[in-house]
Amino acid sequence: MASRKIGILGGTFDPIHNAHLILGEAAREQFGLDRVIFIPSGCPYMKGQNNNITPGELRYQMVKLAIDSNPYFTCSRIEIDREGNTYTIDTLYELEKMYPGDEIYLILGGDTFTQIESWYKSEEIFKNCVLLAAIRNNMSIADMDAQRRYLHDKYGADVRILQYNNIEISSSDIRARIMTGRSVRYMLPESVIEFASLKNIYNGMGSSNDEDDDMKIYHG
Repeated sequence: MASRKIGILGGTFDPIHNAHLILGEAAREQFGLDRVIFIPSGCPYMKGQNNNITPGELRYQMVKLAIDSNPYFTCSRIEIDREGNTYTIDTLYELEKMYPGDEIYLILGGDTFTQIESWYKSEEIFKNCVLLAAIRNNMSIADMDAQRRYLHDKYGADVRILQYNNIEISSSDIRARIMTGRSVRYMLPESVIEFASLKNIYNGMGSSNDEDDDMKIYHG
């Protein structure tokens, strides 16, 4: 059987929003991915234990609702079920067992891509997947390509530039809006809005001072 192209898109997804979905679809279309797996993070080690991250089960349910209408999208709970800190390489090893012989494509935001060399066992990451680095509004194609060539020359990394129409939506802004009673309509799927309201996930929660967590599940 011919190998498939499996894209993985991670994030804290607190909550998942339309920019995440646009990125996943752009990667699928541009690189002919057979499937895109959304993976809510477990315990991102760079955030530490003192954080306001919504429980994994609730974030997983929001992801399921958000991707329900796209037959190419699926989600996995492998990180929220795994004990201890979240490391990218551990997730890749698990996925290789689940999809033997298939190609794994790790979808990254441009800001995350520039930090990947500092991740835990980064050289092993480069050996075990293709990196799809998304260009964000504050980065140039030239800068991205320079980083791509650097990682290829030093580590043999297979990095491909993902171009897409980025829209500026942040999970942290969504949380703040819900907390203060402002509208988040058109920023995330209605099904996610309804679920968050039903479960009272963000109403009255403390405001986090973390930088926006979009596309930053894979902290190393």
